[in-house]
Amino acid sequence: MAKVRKDKRGRNLHKGEYQRPDGRYAYAYKYNGKRVFIYDTDLASLRKKEQQIQADLIDGIRTYESSRLTLNDLFQVYMETKTNLKESTESNYRYLWEHYIQHESIAEKALSKIHKSDVKLLYAKLLQEGFASNSLESINNLIHPVLELAVDDDLIRKNPSNGVYREMKTNAPVQRIALTSEQEKHFLQYIESSPQYCSWLPLFVTLLGTGMRASECTGLVWDDIDFENNCIHVDHALIYRSIHGNAQWYISTLKTRNSVRTIPMISAVAQQLNFLYEKHIGKHAKPGPTLDGYHDFVFLNRFGQLINAHGIDRAIERIRTSYNDVESTRAKEYDRKPELLPHFTAHCLRHTFCTRLCECEKDLAVIQHLMGHSDIETTLTVYDHVSPNRLRKAMNSLDQAYVFCLL
Repeated sequence: MAKVRKDKRGRNLHKGEYQRPDGRYAYAYKYNGKRVFIYDTDLASLRKKEQQIQADLIDGIRTYESSRLTLNDLFQVYMETKTNLKESTESNYRYLWEHYIQHESIAEKALSKIHKSDVKLLYAKLLQEGFASNSLESINNLIHPVLELAVDDDLIRKNPSNGVYREMKTNAPVQRIALTSEQEKHFLQYIESSPQYCSWLPLFVTLLGTGMRASECTGLVWDDIDFENNCIHVDHALIYRSIHGNAQWYISTLKTRNSVRTIPMISAVAQQLNFLYEKHIGKHAKPGPTLDGYHDFVFLNRFGQLINAHGIDRAIERIRTSYNDVESTRAKEYDRKPELLPHFTAHCLRHTFCTRLCECEKDLAVIQHLMGHSDIETTLTVYDHVSPNRLRKAMNSLDQAYVFCLL
């Protein structure tokens, strides 16, 4: 009969168990013909690990391999499987991973060691550093499918990121995402009256009167503007991004089917675009930029160059600062409280449009269509077919209720 191994305290050890000279316990087992070891300072804890290993072996969970692969390792595998990604999307995924995930402790952990608390800690840190909940969604849209790939490949039993983003989003502080009607009025009136900033008026009226994403708006060409039927066709976007180390302009198709849409023009938008078109015709002898077959861009800067969201954000900040300076001086003169503009970005103008639209339109399917939202939760309704008549009715209601208050 084989001699039973004992530990230093005289306790019998099971087959495969032994105690090292340093006092730690070890368990040896075979995986794919190789001898594998696990360790623990406590025998009871070691045996819990043994039970998990045996259960994993029976269920086909590749525990040994998951202990050798990190989240960073699996991200590289995940990206290799995404063969149909647009270059711009792939670049954005890698940028987000490299800047916000790659150097965090969770990314260097073995897959088998990642717990839900690790994901929560990362998301909490990002929110504390100023991430908006919708920006956090972009991070979750990377981490969750990478860990889901580990589940599909039998590296781990369950995805530790399940439900974390939803919980963090619910608990995240509400942030200002839309201008009030008064703030919107002050913003537009100041631009219209300013010799320095009045050239930006058509762009900002269009953003506030259509709810387009900044990249959709700056990508518009005159062929997208249908003056005869009084509508705007949205089917592409203009982006400026570093791809393979080369920063340049790109025309990008829209991410989802719902993003491709036709937006009826309210009168303020039609008026501004008509004004801009007449100006464009007058300068027709001077051709603008051409990109991927697109030319005659509607919105250009004062140098005749393309504009991106960052350029719009910088313009907003200059206008906001100038307005607040003037308003503070006037308020002091008239001994009243100044009506200052808060910090906001180009994307806040999209939320502002949606807010105004919801104030006068209750058909959520129409709102979802006009906003180009891809999922049901975004507009809190089941997606429904939206007819042109319903769209026109909604925009007519907005046209009557929307007060741009231009001079």
